[in-house]
Amino acid sequence: MLKRKSYLLSKCARSVLRGLGLLLVAGTSVSAQNMILANPAETTDFRSAFVNPAVLSFQRAQAALGAKVFHLGFADESSPFRQGFVNIGLPFGISKQIGLGLQAQYFNTPLFSQSNISFAMSRRLGYNYAIGVKVNLFSRGFNRDNFDLVDADDPVFRSGTSQWAGTVGAGLFAFPLPYLSFAIGIDHLNRADISLAGDGVNQPLALHLGAVLNVGLFQAAVSGFYEDGRWIPQTSIKTLVHNKGYAMLGFTENSIQAEGQLQLSGPLSLNYSYEYTLFGDAGIGQGSHAVSLIHQFGRGRALPKFELPDEYKVEFRPPDRSMNQESGFYVYSAVDRLEIVEKRLHRQIADDVSKAQLAQLSQYELGVLDSSRTDSATPYEGRAVDLGLIPATLDAPISRKYQRFMGEVAEELIHNDKLKARVITGKESYLRAAGLRRHLRVDAESAGQLGYWEPGYDSVEDSLRANRKIGSGPVRTREALTSLSARSTTFQITPVTRMPRPKTWRLLIRDSNGNIAKTFTGSGLPITEVRWDWHTDSGDLVRPGLYNYHLEWIGPDETTNKTELKYISVQKLLRHITIEVTNHPKRIGADADEVNIILKD
Repeated sequence: MLKRKSYLLSKCARSVLRGLGLLLVAGTSVSAQNMILANPAETTDFRSAFVNPAVLSFQRAQAALGAKVFHLGFADESSPFRQGFVNIGLPFGISKQIGLGLQAQYFNTPLFSQSNISFAMSRRLGYNYAIGVKVNLFSRGFNRDNFDLVDADDPVFRSGTSQWAGTVGAGLFAFPLPYLSFAIGIDHLNRADISLAGDGVNQPLALHLGAVLNVGLFQAAVSGFYEDGRWIPQTSIKTLVHNKGYAMLGFTENSIQAEGQLQLSGPLSLNYSYEYTLFGDAGIGQGSHAVSLIHQFGRGRALPKFELPDEYKVEFRPPDRSMNQESGFYVYSAVDRLEIVEKRLHRQIADDVSKAQLAQLSQYELGVLDSSRTDSATPYEGRAVDLGLIPATLDAPISRKYQRFMGEVAEELIHNDKLKARVITGKESYLRAAGLRRHLRVDAESAGQLGYWEPGYDSVEDSLRANRKIGSGPVRTREALTSLSARSTTFQITPVTRMPRPKTWRLLIRDSNGNIAKTFTGSGLPITEVRWDWHTDSGDLVRPGLYNYHLEWIGPDETTNKTELKYISVQKLLRHITIEVTNHPKRIGADADEVNIILKD
């Protein structure tokens, strides 16, 4: 057995074992495969999922990555201990009732290291209870270099220096009262053999018990861990800071723990914990430091600042998704900002344009509406070409009225140094493009105001539009297109406390004047998801402004309850686009910043 080998270790190795034993007594870590102690009834602590798979159903969807460093002090030696852990929790991983979790952790010392990977599943039973199971893959390996005076043929290491084992665990979570939770987690139900020699050294059962009492923004918790005849109690007091995070102070029989969590930008939070451990007459631990980064899925960034017309301005403070769960339901929208882009295209075809001339134009040249937020001065995109080697001695074959127009463009280039002219031409029209330099003044080209581009297209569809003639088909003079930054939003309705079954419920969406824009109703328990396509009860698309929403429900005693207000901002961009088709181009306005001349074969 490995126990008798401990008498053959070097002085350094004996100090490591001594320190590890003191750690186990203090409760900073445990000798079991689960190397993290946490309250199994705590829903705001991601570490609870390591000891109780059932708590997944009542936690937020999140991913956490953390590390912990131990510093131990002894009379003769000091030894570093390191720990790392990863947690991914998805309370609705399979359905609205079944959640999934993945946890990984490791513990490293100079003498040995161990790791554990857990796959967890939780099942919500109604709104107040959940059960969970998990499967663990546990590994422990020893550093044989730190073992002195050990026979090379010792049977303990005959099969190697590491051991793998699979174990199972289970958990139960309950909200008997809206402000009180109880939980229990059990590990190593199958008591796997973890000895190197296979001589029946089984993993002992591990039991985690916990209770949490919430009173406003304050929380009191008690928990305990029992394994192999040893009981480790733990208590803590936590205060939630609105829109910031929380601070916590915890105690065990041999340690004091201070912890804080700060909400960073968007869904990220940073957790730091310091534990000062006392080992009595055996020595003093210099403490441990743990840092974790938590990403909570579905928690977006704060509502951005934006300008609203005076009639829509409302003084408000967009609330964050608080950790305080006093309301019976928690409601939030997947989209908190909607952008509406409406484009109105007007094609003005002059009377002097013949049907034959119009038939030579393409659909792309007459304007194509899309959902982009901006519009280029020309539908063509492409690459710049250098026509410097082609002499500008040939007159471009253009009519007199266009020669006059080119002269006006040249004057504007001289008097407006911000104006740029771009000649868009294919390879077949390079000579004509070079000839235009005489009309547009060569000086403009040297000053960077004149450039040449070869047309290109973002897609095959755009290429077809640009090269396919309209022909004799009709031309629509007016078109409009409305695009939304999100086609719809989904309101998530999650119960957070125990309460009687509602008789009826309503999800109300109001505009800044208090008028109801949209109502969703139902009887009994509210559905978990409500989809809104941005249309009001009258069937119209929402107007720009600030909207608030909340859930109302009537209980069996005819009392009306409601959640806190949350907000959705709606902004609208209206673009008027006018395309004029004429044989008599107008003079360039003083507000123009770009002129594009398209040469067609």
